[in-house]
Amino acid sequence: MTGLLVIKADDLVGHPEKERPFRGSKEVALRLGDSTVKGPMLVEGVARGTVDGVRASFTTTAEVHMKCVRCLIEWDEVVSASGKQHFGKLPDEDGYLVSEGEIDVSGPAMDELALALPVAPIHDQKCRGLCPICGNDLNNEPCDGHEDDSVSPFAVLKDLFDS
Repeated sequence: MTGLLVIKADDLVGHPEKERPFRGSKEVALRLGDSTVKGPMLVEGVARGTVDGVRASFTTTAEVHMKCVRCLIEWDEVVSASGKQHFGKLPDEDGYLVSEGEIDVSGPAMDELALALPVAPIHDQKCRGLCPICGNDLNNEPCDGHEDDSVSPFAVLKDLFDS
């Protein structure tokens, strides 16, 4: 399954009836908030000729390591994203173009994968998080309460938030 994500496209430009399926992978390292990808990004799709270039439609998939922002549990999950990119003779705003008769879909695929990563992952919508006082995982052990916090220098601030 490993292959290059640089696709021969000179015979597709100007020929809307032609298409070429592709499949490949690329090692990537991405981090967005508490989501990290370090490993292969798999990409599969079809490159189709257009009047003035090539349009690639693809799906990208990678295993993402995440940390719950509420309780700090870590887990791995597969994330997929779909995308489309037109490659013309002149570069677009991202710099993608048909160059020397080839297109490189790794850039657009990585862009779509990055957009699909959760910035603040939560392992379960019912996650209760950690106790802000003692740090207990409230999903496993409920807190029985804590000492009177009225002696805290910040106790006065509590009244501001209660009103």
